[in-house]
Amino acid sequence: MRYDTIVSLFKNSDDKYDPRTHKHNAEPILVDSFFANVTDLGLKNQVQLLGGIKQGTKTVRLKEKVANDWDYLTIDGDDLKYRFISSLSVQKGYAVIVGEDVGI
Repeated sequence: MRYDTIVSLFKNSDDKYDPRTHKHNAEPILVDSFFANVTDLGLKNQVQLLGGIKQGTKTVRLKEKVANDWDYLTIDGDDLKYRFISSLSVQKGYAVIVGEDVGI
């Protein structure tokens, strides 16, 4: 298995007022960035794991478990945001199922 895709984890900003800049902090905070194996979640697996078909669902395989202090992730610097749906038990490493953020 190749870990050839850069995945970046982000946390939404606290949106607090910064008296030095006289603006609100609206930029997302980069939590971590690492290489992962990213694949589409097949239709059969979607029905088994999620109870239906959701477009844009991906499996992100990691070498080790990551902290849960992130809100969304991006894949290869793309503008699409993916939100956590579920995690999987695998023999080696850690796997996360994410879905495209549709503004919910």
